Amino acid sequence: MVAVIALIGSWSAARAQTEKPSAIVKVGRYAASTDFLNLSQYFQLTSPLQVKVNYVPTTKVGHPLRRTLTLPQGTIVAGSLTTTKSGDFLVPTLQLYLARLSYPLVHREAPMGYTIDPGAGAYDAQVTLKATDKLSAFKRVPAPRYMPAYSHGDLYLGGAKSALSTQEPHSRSIRITPDGYLEYITYNGTVNPGLGFMQRPTGMAKITRTDFHDPYRDLYFKEPITGLRLKRVSQAGNQQYKLTLKNLHTPQHTWGNEDAGIAGTFNSLYLIDGKQYYTFIGYDGISG
Repeated sequence: MVAVIALIGSWSAARAQTEKPSAIVKVGRYAASTDFLNLSQYFQLTSPLQVKVNYVPTTKVGHPLRRTLTLPQGTIVAGSLTTTKSGDFLVPTLQLYLARLSYPLVHREAPMGYTIDPGAGAYDAQVTLKATDKLSAFKRVPAPRYMPAYSHGDLYLGGAKSALSTQEPHSRSIRITPDGYLEYITYNGTVNPGLGFMQRPTGMAKITRTDFHDPYRDLYFKEPITGLRLKRVSQAGNQQYKLTLKNLHTPQHTWGNEDAGIAGTFNSLYLIDGKQYYTFIGYDGISG
């Protein structure tokens, strides 16, 4: 219980290093409430933890299969620490977005022909924890420097036109995972809907260092990444290759429909490997 209280108490300390909820920030020429932007919380495992996760059929029709997934000590995961009512009391509840983790980790225990269930949206958690013995395995940490601002880490190939399109992306994607990997993914159109960007990456590597000087975020790797042109900066060591993410600071805004209760959205544009990518960063509330 002491560890759980410490986890909750650490929320404000870690949060203070990023934007705070209920603040008004500028997104391009628009004012946006951080209540509607992607202010992911991040937690690090202080000890290994086993959780139950659903895997869904990749190509066939069938029921999900539930399997035990081991999260190694030191793993950073995206989550949401909140409270839920249990009888007359409010108890701490931790939702974990495990589908955002690196492919090798989340598919380590996947049955053959199955993919981790990503849910219907970016805010669907794969695991919800309430037991104090499980919550005590986490500590609150700041957002990793390698994560783009307000992004869940998924960047899709395309410029402003693609960001404003109502069509789902179906080309290529760069995913930066909370546990510190960069994955270059080619969309797989042969699998079930919603799973096209959840298959084995074309290339991937562990991020070994991050330098951030807005608008540039330099990511370093020990190995090259198939599908991306990385700059060779060293002949040995863990920081031999570099990839630069440039925030173009030209956020794209789509208007919602207040009468229909549909919120507008924001996407940020990035320049990576000479190509533009976009990433969803949040809603504007309800716009007319």
